[in-house]
Amino acid sequence: MKVKTANRSGKYKNSAVVYSNDPQNPKQRISISCIVKPYIIVKPTKYIRLIGYEGDKLSNEVTITSVEEHPFEITNITTDNGSNIEYELRTIQEGRKYSLEVKNRTSEEGFYKGKIVLETNSLNKPKFFLPVLVKLNKEVVIMGPPTRSYGTILTSRKVYNEKRLKQTVLVQKLRGDGLTIKEVKSSKDWILTEAETIKEGKQYAIIITLDKDKLPKGKFKEQIDIFTNYKKGPLVVNVEGEVR
Repeated sequence: MKVKTANRSGKYKNSAVVYSNDPQNPKQRISISCIVKPYIIVKPTKYIRLIGYEGDKLSNEVTITSVEEHPFEITNITTDNGSNIEYELRTIQEGRKYSLEVKNRTSEEGFYKGKIVLETNSLNKPKFFLPVLVKLNKEVVIMGPPTRSYGTILTSRKVYNEKRLKQTVLVQKLRGDGLTIKEVKSSKDWILTEAETIKEGKQYAIIITLDKDKLPKGKFKEQIDIFTNYKKGPLVVNVEGEVR
């Protein structure tokens, strides 16, 4: 049995079943156990995670320690995600221990993955990498689906349930308060909108009503832009359906 020790540390245990033509012992289980000691220890984790909200300035720091006898140096650092992260290496103990601080460079909402590659003077570990994950969540969101369907609207009926022409969209700030709705714009004049406060600075209802007398026949897919004080661009809600 062989043990691949790359990117592994700590206790390891495995076993296998051996079959033979020995009538006394046709089947035997053999096992192996060992402790894999790394040449370089990265703490508290072997990866970098930066998770927060858009606009946040985040940082994460790991310590890198060599357990080899000869002096240890980190000779070069590169990343494939330089547009979204930045890093700084500091010496804690010359030739033995270093700290690496990673910060997000971008502040835009999104999910960014990559890695930091570290080159060293170690003969046993000349190169290793740290996975990096940056996740910046939206601070102000539309609760529920971004597209609202009105289905088929039969305006020719004498009696029509006009409640079907009205839908409500909730806009919410996920962290803290201070949210205000600055403006709501619809792409057509037969889409009427009204903002109502549910919880001041935290949650608002945008009531969308279709004007039955102005609805054009046929299928439609239109857009409503909701402008707040917490986002450069608008929050977008699509409305769709068919008028017969």
